[in-house]
Amino acid sequence: MSDRSSENNPEFKRQAKEVSLQDVRKEIRFCQKVKLPIIGVVENMSGFVCPKCKNTSQIFPPTSGGAEKMCADLSLPLLGKVPLDPRIGRSCDEGNSFLKDFPDSPAAVVYHRIVQCIQDYCSNRATDVQNAT
Repeated sequence: MSDRSSENNPEFKRQAKEVSLQDVRKEIRFCQKVKLPIIGVVENMSGFVCPKCKNTSQIFPPTSGGAEKMCADLSLPLLGKVPLDPRIGRSCDEGNSFLKDFPDSPAAVVYHRIVQCIQDYCSNRATDVQNAT
């Protein structure tokens, strides 16, 4: 709520990232309610890494700790923070593989780590199921 709100005219201001986190929290609560396992959380558009100079800029800075704090609060793993890279959208639009075309980009490195986390989770879960039977 803004400092300039009044009794009759409250003024609400939220950043896009905070609204997204609210949506994710709702989705997490739903999954927990129906006992759907949650592998983890991926933060999308987490900074912008310049493809030329490799400097990172926070275009959408979190005001409440972002996905990292949310995951800590909810005891969920943060699988990765994918930086904003316009080549991802371009690759998708053109039907090309971003991971194949830009394998050394910061976003591709994060994507590979996320995939590895998911594979590890699935492998461990399969082992747990086998051991339980």
